[in-house]
Amino acid sequence: MLIEFGLKNYTSFKERALFSAETGERLRKYKYTNTFENDDISLLKNVLIFGANGAGKSQLINGLGCMQNMVINGAQTVTDKLNYTPFSFNPETLKEPTTFYIKLKRKNNIYQYTFSYNATEIIKETLCIIADGKVKTYFDRERNGFNVVPTSLANSKSKLRKNELFLYLAQQENDEYASEVYKWFAEDLMFVNTANSIPNDFLKLMQQPDLKNEMVSFLNFADFNITDLKVRKISINIPEKAQKIFQMMEQKTPQNILQLSTVHSVYDDKGKIKGKDELPLGMESLGTQRLFFIVLAMIFSQINGNSKTLIIDEFDDSLHHELASALVNIFNSKQNNNQYILTTHDYNLLDNKIRIDQIYFVEKDFMGVSNLESAFDFTDSRTNARHDINLAKKYIRGEYGAVPVIDVAGLTKVLENVNKKIGGANV
Repeated sequence: MLIEFGLKNYTSFKERALFSAETGERLRKYKYTNTFENDDISLLKNVLIFGANGAGKSQLINGLGCMQNMVINGAQTVTDKLNYTPFSFNPETLKEPTTFYIKLKRKNNIYQYTFSYNATEIIKETLCIIADGKVKTYFDRERNGFNVVPTSLANSKSKLRKNELFLYLAQQENDEYASEVYKWFAEDLMFVNTANSIPNDFLKLMQQPDLKNEMVSFLNFADFNITDLKVRKISINIPEKAQKIFQMMEQKTPQNILQLSTVHSVYDDKGKIKGKDELPLGMESLGTQRLFFIVLAMIFSQINGNSKTLIIDEFDDSLHHELASALVNIFNSKQNNNQYILTTHDYNLLDNKIRIDQIYFVEKDFMGVSNLESAFDFTDSRTNARHDINLAKKYIRGEYGAVPVIDVAGLTKVLENVNKKIGGANV
């Protein structure tokens, strides 16, 4: 699971920002529901990141996604450019590297991994292993020179390209520790991007009668008029050029895809059921499609090893508050065995049964710099953490920052000017 994530000089994050899913010191509220208690570390099941539009919430998530992509895919050739997008509103930062840092737990080990890079090369990279409270550097490189490297990987140094992560090369060499960190990024870190189509692995879950029945029950509890679900294979035609690409990658050309349909009752004018009708999920409302994606991801994680970290950007988009609130309560339940990190605009979620250390705020200053703050770091939050706090009201009053300042009069003036320009002032 994710313990910490940090980044510097990435898009709007000019200075170092650090996000932590570790529980706050001396906080015991909702300990047995909202946290994972372990001997070595205590982690939060759910963290909510609030902020105005354009403040940088999505950029924080994108940074973690960028790190994941660089770890999993690596640089395939020496000429490959790296995904370098530094803070652009300062001439100095355009010359400086981007840095990503992560601290994670997989199985029985805790790892710290960090690297800095620009468009053409990895400048610094370090992997540490934490055991019994002690930090041991496993490897440490500066460009293509090494300060620390295990004997088992000494011969791998000569194979390293300047734009390649040593972690990627080490896992190809079947190194135990590098492979575990790589697997965390590849298997345990999941981005629930509801703008994309639902993965086949998720849809296959609905081919299992027990899981499908549970999904239908969930929908009924959520007050959806859906009585059943159907999953069918739909034949597809792959263009010849695409077939050649699959062949070059030594992969089978897909012949079909899975399509999920919802089943609804059909009523006559008197309200009597006259039959059933199917509707492809793509024709349901955006909120329904989003709910399916989130719940299927939840079920998939729960039955595939648990201890996964799921990232959901714009969590409440197209979801009614009551439904979003219910999902947050599920994330913070005893039954949940996975970790959920959400960005949201729904400030009413602050009044759910959540802890002060589960709340982060992102805001952007006048220079275009995004800043990340934990509500736990505010003095009054620490001193009042044992008591019920109406967080939503404090957030609305601006006591935690990160609230959009809307000039209604100014917006109305713009509309007035537009009307004048198009001759609609008297409409």
